[in-house]
Amino acid sequence: MKRIKLVAIDLDGSLLTSQDTITERTVQAVRDLISRGIILVVATGRMFCSAKKFALLFGPHTPVIAYNGAWISYAQGELLSHKPIPLDLARETLNFFKERDWYVQSYIDDVLYVRELNDKAITYARHSDVTPVVAGDKLYNPKKEPTKLLAVADDVSETERMRDEIKSHFNDRLFVAISSPLYIDMGNPETNKGKALTFLAGHFGITRDEICVIGDSENDINMFEAAGISIAMGNAREEVKAKATFVTASNDEDGVAVAIKDIIIPDFL
Repeated sequence: MKRIKLVAIDLDGSLLTSQDTITERTVQAVRDLISRGIILVVATGRMFCSAKKFALLFGPHTPVIAYNGAWISYAQGELLSHKPIPLDLARETLNFFKERDWYVQSYIDDVLYVRELNDKAITYARHSDVTPVVAGDKLYNPKKEPTKLLAVADDVSETERMRDEIKSHFNDRLFVAISSPLYIDMGNPETNKGKALTFLAGHFGITRDEICVIGDSENDINMFEAAGISIAMGNAREEVKAKATFVTASNDEDGVAVAIKDIIIPDFL
């Protein structure tokens, strides 16, 4: 096995606790990796502006995969790639939601747009530490290509059903993946975390078997497939654990720090 040169870590459910914080133990473990010459990549479905503060803990040149790979930049802001949803497809998708009276929100130029400030919008904004812009029904007819769209289910039992209906309608014209128990991310069909990771690996001259990834949700599976070593969090969805090389502790048990100390450093450095 080749020595690992790049480690990509998901944010929610992985690097972050269920309280949306990152523990000192985890920060120190990641910094230990970086001190050994490893490139750290933060890989998330979040907006760049929401992920940035966590990436900056590890330096201004930390690469960030945001919006599930539709946005790739450095933590200090330099943009490397941006692949939004084509405008016609975005409008079709938004109207698909309008017809079903399902909650959806949109992201344009790293700004969050919502139809109204209801409980879902407020909860999301608080969780992501962003300020939403209320667009009313203009949400369904954007003038500019959104980077991502996000659906929020009413409860966990609805998430997979909604995802399946969206996938059935749009097939492979749209990237669709569950990113947390209630959230379904939608993006440009040419984007996912795995493709973004492959782009960054090429940028740094790193091969697939020199990459390790850590994640917990459906939108991390593409990333697992783009890496030589994949580590699922203990709190991961079962289908994610099934795709992983290893399983670590949960995000509330410093699972990332455990993976670094017990798997990555002794076995792959």
